[in-house]
Amino acid sequence: MTAARALILFGHGARDPDWSAPLQNVRDRIRAVHPEFRVELAFLDFIAPDLSTRIEELAAAGVEHIVILPAFIAAGGHLKRDLPRKVAALQRRHPRLRLELAETIGMTASVQEAMAREAARHLLPAGEVF
Repeated sequence: MTAARALILFGHGARDPDWSAPLQNVRDRIRAVHPEFRVELAFLDFIAPDLSTRIEELAAAGVEHIVILPAFIAAGGHLKRDLPRKVAALQRRHPRLRLELAETIGMTASVQEAMAREAARHLLPAGEVF
């Protein structure tokens, strides 16, 4: 199936092969609800594929618009400087693609609220809601 739009969940990566399991779960949940879109993973370090490889695969598959969602809790140097430069270079290499760099997921209000609820759960009596 070729989709005009795709989402790349972009994670840091780790040497531990189990590290990417939560991102795989998120990817699989999105795919289950929205099978009309391509949802893929890419990583900065240690785990394949890297972002360039994933962009190449999607471009070859005919995808026209790719949203890159940094799946990080916060935006540090890699996300503030390195990733925008990388996306700009990929955009120059693929001028027909629309590459969109989304806000780091952990910087969004909805994710911060979910994290606060989960953290507060450890303080509250059973059944009490934050």
